[in-house]
Amino acid sequence: MFELKPMLSALWRNKVSAMLIALQIALTLAIVSNAVTIIQERQEKIARPTGIDVENLIAVTFMPVPADYDMAGAVAADLDLMRSMPGVVDASVTNQAPISGSGSASGYFFEPNQEVGDITANYYQTDPHFINTLGLKLTAGRNFREDEMDILGPHQNYNADVAIITQQFADQAFPGESALGKYLYGGRDDHPTQIIGIVERHIGAWPGWSLAGNVVFYPVMAEGNHKRYLVRTEPGQRDEIFKQLEDKLAERDPQRVIHLETTENHMKETYSSDNLMIKVLTLVVSLLTFIVALGIVGLTIFWINQRAKQIGIRRALGASRRNISRYFLLENSIIAITGLVLGGTAAMLINGLIASNFSQPLLSLPMLITCALVLLLVSLLAALVPALRAANISPAMATRSV
Repeated sequence: MFELKPMLSALWRNKVSAMLIALQIALTLAIVSNAVTIIQERQEKIARPTGIDVENLIAVTFMPVPADYDMAGAVAADLDLMRSMPGVVDASVTNQAPISGSGSASGYFFEPNQEVGDITANYYQTDPHFINTLGLKLTAGRNFREDEMDILGPHQNYNADVAIITQQFADQAFPGESALGKYLYGGRDDHPTQIIGIVERHIGAWPGWSLAGNVVFYPVMAEGNHKRYLVRTEPGQRDEIFKQLEDKLAERDPQRVIHLETTENHMKETYSSDNLMIKVLTLVVSLLTFIVALGIVGLTIFWINQRAKQIGIRRALGASRRNISRYFLLENSIIAITGLVLGGTAAMLINGLIASNFSQPLLSLPMLITCALVLLLVSLLAALVPALRAANISPAMATRSV
């Protein structure tokens, strides 16, 4: 095995070029490890279970033209129409569409007239068909009953008697105990809202929200200047129902403007910025890794050309092709490891700044080590072809330049 002393001596004579490659590797590790951490966090965010039947849901929004429009009567007639359509599993009225980026939230307390210590949650105003329409899984308690439904005028205040919440909100509000039968209160309010049911999961209207998954459902329909429906179709029937739905609703009542959109499209739009960031960062990671590999290839070839005479002499003295290849690979490893040590330190410092100032995820040690090992492998593979080329230099060709 080659001694390290002559190798380190050769690196010292070429310290500027060696240090430039080490710094390039260090910078690449610092950027790549943080970029991969962000990519992983965004991918996990997009892949989170939503708790609803995204692929088979259609959101319908309509705005009536007449000022004295009978909203309650129109909603009842529309829901009967939609639920009777072949291929429709169920339909519900709601104040907002899931995963749409538009919704409402409120703070909830757990004692009457409490003023501090609330937990914020996204809330829905809906009906007893909502759970079945979304495909939510009721894990405890019961659904709303029709006699619990309230219809509010445009300026009426509402104090719900019952509510259904998500398991995530239940765990935060009542840690270590069952939330079923417990009560929610508004700020400085003594009206109790009893929790009658708990659904397994629903991320709500804003998937990017830090409290996404805290959701409360009320049995109420508030009359206003527009209304939303959610329609769940049988698998494979969504697109066909989508084509029919607007025409059927307009035929039943032409005095309104109707807009349809799939929940799947809502989800794509909501995650569009995350997907764009994943693509951009993936491109950055790929380009940086490629540039590092090119730099290593170029430096190794340069050194081989400079040392052709020395390589020939070593071959003449009995060094095998394998010895020559190992020499350059080990030399490259020393540079790479130096760069990776510097880059690992820089990566943690940069991540600390990013995490504290931009609410980005923390870089884990396993992720940093994985990125470092990948870059080390890339550097070795980049040096391999030039190293094999050096091993093929014959003693005769090298000594002709003497």
